[in-house]
Amino acid sequence: MHFPQAVKEKYALMAEETNDEHYLKAATELGDSQEVLAHQAIFSNNGIKLVERGVRVDSGLFERLLNHRLQVSIDESLTAEKAVTLEELRDQAEALIAERPFYGRLAAELSDRVTLLGAIGSIALPKAMAFRLTVARDRGGALFAHSLQVALIALYLGIRQELEVPELRALAAAALLHDIGMLHIDPEMMQADHRLDAGERRQLHAHPLTATMIVKQRPEYPQAVGRAVLEHHERLDGSGYPRGLKGAEISVMGRILLLAEVVAAVLDKTTSAAEQRLSLILRLNHGKFDAQMSRAILKLLEQAAVEETDAEQGSRNAARIKSLGDDFDKWNEARSELAHYAAAAPVVGAFLTNRVVALERSLADAGLHPDQLKSVCVDIRDQPGEIRELAMLAREAGWQLKGIIQDVFCRFPTLEATEVPGEVAIRDWLLQLSAQLK
Repeated sequence: MHFPQAVKEKYALMAEETNDEHYLKAATELGDSQEVLAHQAIFSNNGIKLVERGVRVDSGLFERLLNHRLQVSIDESLTAEKAVTLEELRDQAEALIAERPFYGRLAAELSDRVTLLGAIGSIALPKAMAFRLTVARDRGGALFAHSLQVALIALYLGIRQELEVPELRALAAAALLHDIGMLHIDPEMMQADHRLDAGERRQLHAHPLTATMIVKQRPEYPQAVGRAVLEHHERLDGSGYPRGLKGAEISVMGRILLLAEVVAAVLDKTTSAAEQRLSLILRLNHGKFDAQMSRAILKLLEQAAVEETDAEQGSRNAARIKSLGDDFDKWNEARSELAHYAAAAPVVGAFLTNRVVALERSLADAGLHPDQLKSVCVDIRDQPGEIRELAMLAREAGWQLKGIIQDVFCRFPTLEATEVPGEVAIRDWLLQLSAQLK
């Protein structure tokens, strides 16, 4: 992989932080629930022996290890009794296929099923990486399950892209490891009620860099694995991170992974009609994802229509119509205010305006421009299926607008503390709008 100097410098910074507090805490706490042994002595960077070989490691050693920079990453020195294995990965994948209808559709064809499970069950899994996946499984909340879901979706797309077996094996590894950088982030940041500040947003946006650096240290993985991991939050229209790549700048595996990550994230929500919402997201954001791959997912979604009973439809329609009218009144008010504030803060305003215009264009491409939405609500008053989709579209537009606001604060970290009058005005307006979109 060839990266700009700025990216290489970020890698160097990440390399200094691989033994950071949050991952070290999770790794040592693993020893509280199962036997974790130091299969080699653990030394500080200046040669002090901190832990003898053969010693059991648990949370009691956390403070001692935290006070030193280690010679090698902690996972290079530890072995877990109940570590993740290739057999377990394959068994978990089979269970997911059997229990979740969407994942069952991924493996409906026998040849696809054999290829999917074969790729997952044959990835390179060195001991240090198996330990990291074990931490993700036992201490990382839903991280392990999410990564396995991403792997199945990515492999399905890889098969549709006619990737060769070695490429599919590399893709499976990239999918399973794409979020290991999240183990280096404070778990409190991931709480639903936690509001991210500018520094925390930068940490979150750095997790693909952290994961890539970790993968690049393992000679077992080809360069394509690290590149795909780095690109899993990019978007084809350039709105992703960490590098804001566009179109062909993103590798094929990167395109697969970024779409698979979104599909898994949406389907894993406990809200109703997740598949219908996913269909809407893919159609609304067609410029962000590979068109051929999106069509492959949409085809799967068409096989399972979302149903409601007549009673459910009747009780929800009136509330949905009123809510939609209110939502898009706020949208149009915000749009008109944006022009005023953007003029007072040209750089920030231009970025924000371009992103909002792109969102409006996506809405228009979906056949529902904000200017037309309120009247459409009246036109479809007696069409519950259309009302349901329109309600989801309204919510999705709100979520995306809130995402744009978060991107502004991430791209312009000085905005939160600025004293420039125009920037103060746009910051306060963005914070107010964000609160309204909750």
